[in-house]
Amino acid sequence: MTRPVSRARIIGAIVRKDVAEYGRDRLWAFLTLMVLVVAVALYWVLPDDVDESIGVGVSGLDPAALTGLESAEAEGLALVGFAAADDLEAVVAGDADAWSINGDAVVIGHDAGIAPPDGAEQRNVSIGLAFPVDFLAATTEGRRTEVIVYLDAGVPDEIRFAASGLVRELAFAVAGAGLPVSTSDPDQVFVVLGEDRVGDQVTARESFRPIFVFLILLMEMFVMASLIAKELQDRTVTAVLVTPATVGDVLTAKGIAGALSGMAQAVVVLVAIDSLSPQPLLILTLVLLGAVMISGTAMLAGSTGKDFMSTLFYGMVYMIPLMIPAFAALFPGTASAWIRALPSYPLVDGLVDVGTYGAGWGDTLGELGALVAWCVALFAAGWVVLKRKVRTL
Repeated sequence: MTRPVSRARIIGAIVRKDVAEYGRDRLWAFLTLMVLVVAVALYWVLPDDVDESIGVGVSGLDPAALTGLESAEAEGLALVGFAAADDLEAVVAGDADAWSINGDAVVIGHDAGIAPPDGAEQRNVSIGLAFPVDFLAATTEGRRTEVIVYLDAGVPDEIRFAASGLVRELAFAVAGAGLPVSTSDPDQVFVVLGEDRVGDQVTARESFRPIFVFLILLMEMFVMASLIAKELQDRTVTAVLVTPATVGDVLTAKGIAGALSGMAQAVVVLVAIDSLSPQPLLILTLVLLGAVMISGTAMLAGSTGKDFMSTLFYGMVYMIPLMIPAFAALFPGTASAWIRALPSYPLVDGLVDVGTYGAGWGDTLGELGALVAWCVALFAAGWVVLKRKVRTL
């Protein structure tokens, strides 16, 4: 008497078949490997530092006054002293470069053909402030004086207004006088709306991290959608259903194969870009839920497409809205309501909070809950659509 085969062994056999078919498809295997290599290479090429300061060139002030001004400057301003206003104008206009060595600024024109001094550091200057020679005396005596502000033509209007306000503040700082406006409690007057990232800016490498991880998951969506569409077209599913396997076994195996494949590739990328810390278990949980969500999306795309091109088209239809939150992560701030409503937003937001800002389980409960809900909804939708498609073969 033949012993009945367990459901787990049947599902496992179908999963192994799907993995073998994945390996035999040379096109998708090559594209997957290429995306992995390109994502890892781009990550390490991106800069890992960020300059939060704005270069401000100053001329017409003696070194003693400039030293006092630097000690009173606001956070985020990098002051560079120039000997002459003409040199400052040339640097802001882009006709010359400013190099700093031993605290002195050396200006070298682009057509001078002179190499910078050994050990000199190039300084970027976006705004120039040319003070008159009698600025200190005139400010102290209360006489009206004129400060020339050099700005590049591409500087927006709001920066022009900010530069004007900066001149006034610098005038009070240089003169040793306080601002003519006082507040009883600055903490109650100046309120930062949204997340304040001053002093904690994200580098380009950190900004692209969730995009690379999500890109791998989306690539797996295309692969699984293509394999599902191919099985439906070749009626391989019908052949499998002749065995003791049921429709539920087939659908479960597809979901497991897609989720595990996407999870495995995402882990490879996370290890390669050194992004599993500081909460490896939490990051893996987020990626696993994302892989399940993408697996359900692959079922929808695969059951809708009839051939390679149609599957690719429907895959793009699902991919474009899912990619929007990943690119929105490049621009810090509060995301719009319609972006937060997209299924991939909890995944991207969770990866950014955990991987970049060190959030823990308690900080990401909202993202985890929303991601679980989207996983259930998309996986159930993919299950129903694919099941209906299989039964019509």
